[in-house]
Amino acid sequence: MVSSLAWLGALLLLAGEIAALVLMRNVLRALVVSSIAEMGYVLLGLGLGSAASETGAILHLGYQLVMRGLLFLALLPLMRAAGSSRLDRMAGIGHSNPMASLLFGFAMFSVMGLSPFKGSFSKFLVLYGAVEQGAWGLAAFGTVASVVSLYVYVTLIGRICFERRPAPGASSPVGPLAGTGLALLTGATVLLSLDPQPALRFALSRAGSPGGAGLPDYESPWSTLVLVPYLGGFVLYGLGRISGRLRDGAALVLAAVTLALSIRAPGLDPLSWLFATLFALIAFAVTLYSLAYVRAHETANRYYFFLFLAVGSLLGLATERQFGNFYVFWELMTWTTYLLVIHEQTDEALRAGRKYFLMCAAGAYVMHFGILLLHAEIGSFDMAVVADHVAGLSPGVATAIVALFMVGFGVKAALVPLHSWLPDAHPVAPSSISAPMSGIVTKAGIFGLIKVLFVLFGGALLTRVSPLGGLSSFGWVLSVLGALTLLTGEIQALRERTLKRMLAWSTLAQVGEIATVLGVSSYLAIAGAGFHVLNHAVMKSLLFLAAGSFIFRLGRKTIDDLKGAGRAMPVTGLFFAVGALGVMGLPPFSGFFSKFLMIYACVEAGQWPLAAVILGGSVIGAAYYGRVLRTLFFEPWQGPAVAEAPVSMLLATGLLAALVMAAGLAPSLGIDLVRPMADLAASRGGPVAVAIPSLAMVWPVPALVAALGAGAVFLLGRDRPVPAGLMAVLVAVLALMAAAISGGDGLSYWFPVLIAGMGAVNLLHSIGYLSRGHAHRRYYTLFLLMIAGLMGMAGSSNLFSLFAFWEIMSSWTLFFLIIHEETPEALREGFKYFLFNIVGGSVLFLGVVLLGVRAGGFDLALLRETMPALPPALLAAPVALMLTGFVLKSAQLPVRIDYQMHPAAAPTPVSGYISSVLLKSGPFGVLTLLSLLGGGAVMARLAAGGPGGLPFGILTGVAAVTILYAGAQAMIQRGIKLVLIYATVCQLGYILLGLSLGSAIGVAGGMMHLVNHMLLKDGLFLAAGCILAQVHVVDLDDLGGLGRRMPWTMGMFLFSGLAIAGLPPLNGFASKWLIFVGCLEAGHLLPALAALFGSLFTLAAILRFAHVAFMGPDGPRAADVREAPLCMLGAMGILVGASILIGLMPGILLVPIAHVEASLGLEAVAATWTGPLPGPGGWSNGLITVLLALPVLGAWGYARAGRRPVRISRLHVCGNTADAGEGRIGTDGLYDAPAGLLRRLLGNPAAKGRPDHA
Repeated sequence: MVSSLAWLGALLLLAGEIAALVLMRNVLRALVVSSIAEMGYVLLGLGLGSAASETGAILHLGYQLVMRGLLFLALLPLMRAAGSSRLDRMAGIGHSNPMASLLFGFAMFSVMGLSPFKGSFSKFLVLYGAVEQGAWGLAAFGTVASVVSLYVYVTLIGRICFERRPAPGASSPVGPLAGTGLALLTGATVLLSLDPQPALRFALSRAGSPGGAGLPDYESPWSTLVLVPYLGGFVLYGLGRISGRLRDGAALVLAAVTLALSIRAPGLDPLSWLFATLFALIAFAVTLYSLAYVRAHETANRYYFFLFLAVGSLLGLATERQFGNFYVFWELMTWTTYLLVIHEQTDEALRAGRKYFLMCAAGAYVMHFGILLLHAEIGSFDMAVVADHVAGLSPGVATAIVALFMVGFGVKAALVPLHSWLPDAHPVAPSSISAPMSGIVTKAGIFGLIKVLFVLFGGALLTRVSPLGGLSSFGWVLSVLGALTLLTGEIQALRERTLKRMLAWSTLAQVGEIATVLGVSSYLAIAGAGFHVLNHAVMKSLLFLAAGSFIFRLGRKTIDDLKGAGRAMPVTGLFFAVGALGVMGLPPFSGFFSKFLMIYACVEAGQWPLAAVILGGSVIGAAYYGRVLRTLFFEPWQGPAVAEAPVSMLLATGLLAALVMAAGLAPSLGIDLVRPMADLAASRGGPVAVAIPSLAMVWPVPALVAALGAGAVFLLGRDRPVPAGLMAVLVAVLALMAAAISGGDGLSYWFPVLIAGMGAVNLLHSIGYLSRGHAHRRYYTLFLLMIAGLMGMAGSSNLFSLFAFWEIMSSWTLFFLIIHEETPEALREGFKYFLFNIVGGSVLFLGVVLLGVRAGGFDLALLRETMPALPPALLAAPVALMLTGFVLKSAQLPVRIDYQMHPAAAPTPVSGYISSVLLKSGPFGVLTLLSLLGGGAVMARLAAGGPGGLPFGILTGVAAVTILYAGAQAMIQRGIKLVLIYATVCQLGYILLGLSLGSAIGVAGGMMHLVNHMLLKDGLFLAAGCILAQVHVVDLDDLGGLGRRMPWTMGMFLFSGLAIAGLPPLNGFASKWLIFVGCLEAGHLLPALAALFGSLFTLAAILRFAHVAFMGPDGPRAADVREAPLCMLGAMGILVGASILIGLMPGILLVPIAHVEASLGLEAVAATWTGPLPGPGGWSNGLITVLLALPVLGAWGYARAGRRPVRISRLHVCGNTADAGEGRIGTDGLYDAPAGLLRRLLGNPAAKGRPDHA
């Protein structure tokens, strides 16, 4: 039975601290009332009556007398200097009274009971006595009162000691007597903190327990790993008083020694070693960065002192084996990082620091309650003993303890709703502190969750104590909180316009991802979360440090003010980009691989909705990081020339950027680091250890050639546009040769050959196109990297690598290329297309992971064996998701087609390559999926009309509608590139229509049209590029009469256009013929009619383009145009020559296509090198071409022989003045009636006017 004295003490304690809070405007009154309130601990301890509580009460009384005496004695000169005890008058007075301010702050932290000030030990003994006797309510009263007092104390410290006053306050000297008292009380407080044993022995004797029976063994000696940075911090402070340069050098040595000690620390379990090494690594990078960042700062000594104390605290909590010291280090971490957060001492920093300290210290108090409860039940603070006996806890007690720990750790990890400190504290801290705050301080919370939930308690015990759907309720709570944290962080970051604050919200989102996956509680979830902890710590530290470099040099903090900063500081900008792409989860950067493993873990555990939430958050993250990269690199720099960041800052960011790249190129290194940690959790009877899937990207040789060549162009191509272009062409040719001799077969052989060949052509054309351009090195580098992604995708032997290369090809490289021109239109429309690709990639991401989990792996050979035997119910979701992802890449309806099309504002060679090659990755994916499903066998099942054929039936309908819709849109557009882009979408519909038929002739037609469209559509775009490279126009009506100035360009445009429209006997007709026959054979009459009308629309669009641009009188810009240079004409000539050859001998394509079909398990079309087209009614293209060519050539010769001089008569206008342009027929003069009808049907009146955008 608890005595009334104990309850009286608890009530006095809580009521007194609340009263102090109310009276806080008067510092003296608040502290007097708070001092009276602290007597509540004495009454509480005496009333409980146990040895521990009575000892604590006596000890607390002695501590308070000494520490409160120091507090009030230090307060007196501050009050005299301010002339008042009112807080608003005393604010900032500490700056003019530094010694009194220092002692006042020291005394405040001491009476606060914050570790390592031993005022905490007396409180600990009293609260332990309450918990020991089962008086949880009394312990809760004490905890709440301590939280209330925190607000009072930290507010007074911040305002009096750290707040800056507009004008310096008065100084109040300390008299000899007061000085002596201050010295004595300060010395006594220090002695009580360093060696509390004498005071403890006295308290034990007065409590009648001289032997210390019943007192818990709270603390143990610190390890060398902790002492080195702690003692080093004091040494650095002393050295800084002598020489700043000496201090800086010693700081770097100390950081390196600490890192080495962490790596070689003996006797640590895998979890402790991993986090200790991570903490020391980031600390080393931060120290290296700080050499220049804080060199000129007047408080640099204080900065290094608290930095290394924080590092020591982090290392202590990561390596500690007993909960007493663990809690001490936890509070020390909060205290030291608080002082680093407020380092700038601005009002904003002080407010944010106060919130950070209050929330984290309050969370620590709650966790402290859990530690006391755990000791009271088990009788030891030793973590090994706790782990051995925790299974004996009752379910209620175990639930309470875990919940208390989760609150404490959740505050530090900033999980919603305990997160509000993070977006305030990170931006106001120095950037060199924002980095570890984001990178490792939040990870201390994650470390605690893993340590307590999965190592000490163990997943099996948690599930048994609190089951919920096969998982523990704690896991569900953690996942739900993580998902809320993730979405909150991503949405807030999207809305944010200040760079560091945006990064802070992003940290919240990434921590949410980790917590979401941790809650799944499986072996793979722990491994994936641990892997992402490592990667995010490095990536986010890199981002904050790089952002700090921008702010350091430019003094600008908002995103809009940093326009072009990546150009002004290109090295820093490059490092920032590496970190941003990594956090976005894009390959080949490290974040992609840990995010993939996390999503795989969710799906493998059956929690695919969590995976969908993570992917949804990643889409939002891509939006705001893409916006930042666009602003930094593709907007003009408006300020004066600036120098790069100092060397030490570049070395630090460069080191972290190298780690991001290394962990991406060799993800197995990171997995090897986290696997022992997951094994440790599995050994505690929780998750069953399973094989972690291989996340290695296998780079085919051609892709590797292109990637390495891109690096060479970047290094050697600066300020040398033409040599850089020629080097890029050479790299593409070398990649083509590597693909040709790679020895593969089927689709994985021919598609890389086409990718490299078309790439070489477009790069050759780009040399002329960019002759008046800018940023040539960037352009060629990104183009080659995009080619490398495409070739890697096409040559992959496993689905994981295929998807990883898909992301390289369709995300960042493509985005940066599309916005290369840097016009507002390009930036706006390119950003939309980038987001659309991210959405499509996320859908494909989930489908790939679902398929890999359900089929048991990602190897394509394995999938071909296992997938045909899987039940349709298991295949339906992954197949549907993958088909959706592939179809979205092909810009097919019913999703908004204007978002799916690549923007017209892209450089024309890029537009040509996207239309002709990159968008074919969609059909390539469909073919790959067909082969995985069983090839011919699945086609037979689909042809039989079973339910499994529904996705492909839908695909047939979507392709047919797309052909009609996009073809009609192409016919009514006035934009030069918009006509070709809509025509591209129309032709992609033909390709997917043929593939969706599944028959030998239909698939052959689709694949043949894929190649024909590559050649012909690229030729059309390159012809348009010959014009646009000379005159920057958008509207067709701005052209006219160009045929007389560009005859070769006009001729090759007409050939390519008529061929793509399907005019016989050109090569485009042959592939469309096969698709049409395939539709009729399958009984698809409506799709066949759609294919016919699509050809008519395409022909009308091409003739309209040719007439307006090349024929008739000269347009307003015709005088500025000349025939294209040889490199551009040569590129188009290669495409036209290949098209003519295919038109004469379709077997050049059909015979390899038959081999590809056979390699995919499909029925092979009957084709020969020189024979007629396969199928009923097949005819010989070559023969018909010759027969048609003879009369055409004869007529041409006859006309040329009898040609007479052309006579041009003047236009008779009955005496009126005639404008030279009145004889021109513009876009509105051709097909006006049918075009108007189409506009009304399509709801697209804007197409009639001038095109505003892509």
